[in-house]
Amino acid sequence: MPMFSFDKSSYESRLLELLQDKFFKTAQRNKILAKWAAGRLGYKNESMDQYVRNLIFSYLTVPSDRRMIDKILFDFQQANIPVSENEVREKIKSIETRIKNKSEMDKHVC
Repeated sequence: MPMFSFDKSSYESRLLELLQDKFFKTAQRNKILAKWAAGRLGYKNESMDQYVRNLIFSYLTVPSDRRMIDKILFDFQQANIPVSENEVREKIKSIETRIKNKSEMDKHVC
């Protein structure tokens, strides 16, 4: 008899739940980051929405934080807005922390 019982279906369900959670948190992070960048670039209304969609689609096509950061830095450089890579990375960390804290608060409310 095995030392630990292993229910494959519950393990797969939990793994799927974790992957979905990570996907949705990353999507939320990317949307907030894209809106921040669009706002700094001076986009409003439809221009902002279009920029956000393009940045999110770019990430979905090739899911890479490096590529997203490079795109944002390039756009800022083209608009002559001085922003460092470190500033963008700090913004990402800040957004991720907010999302994590909100998620933890939501768990405690239930």
